[in-house]
Amino acid sequence: MAVLRWVDRHLWSVPVLIFVLAGLGLGLWAAVSTRPVLLAAAAPSSRAAMYSSLTGSSSALLGLAIAAVAILTAFSPRPTRSGEPSRSELRLARARTIITGSLLAASSFLLVLLVTATVAVAVDVQPAGNGAITTLIEASGVASVAGLLVGGFGLALAIIERSGA
Repeated sequence: MAVLRWVDRHLWSVPVLIFVLAGLGLGLWAAVSTRPVLLAAAAPSSRAAMYSSLTGSSSALLGLAIAAVAILTAFSPRPTRSGEPSRSELRLARARTIITGSLLAASSFLLVLLVTATVAVAVDVQPAGNGAITTLIEASGVASVAGLLVGGFGLALAIIERSGA
């Protein structure tokens, strides 16, 4: 229970943990397999098309995540009639800060995905894909999606809370 409470207070750890687990899992799968796996098994032209698509998608999602961070940081605790924010407003501001951490972690994995896929277009041209590059791209993709989902749900709740209160 203490671990779940810690994760709830540190949502940035969700995409980081998923990245580590996905990277280890994909790395082990590639190590025990006799043939390339997933993206590394695709033909060079298909991989290049996938890398190009990933650069566009990840840059768009990176912009979206940064915009969400900007929205969350713009919300400040609303003061009461006495001029001081209420305890519930301070708790909600803390929750928005936690959500921002998740979105920033997802943004960092989107940036890794964007840079790695851009470099991979030029260097991953062999018949079998580079295992390190494809594992990094796949793990970053999974981690960024997880971070965006966690942060997106949190952002939706923050907007609903802000508009309804």
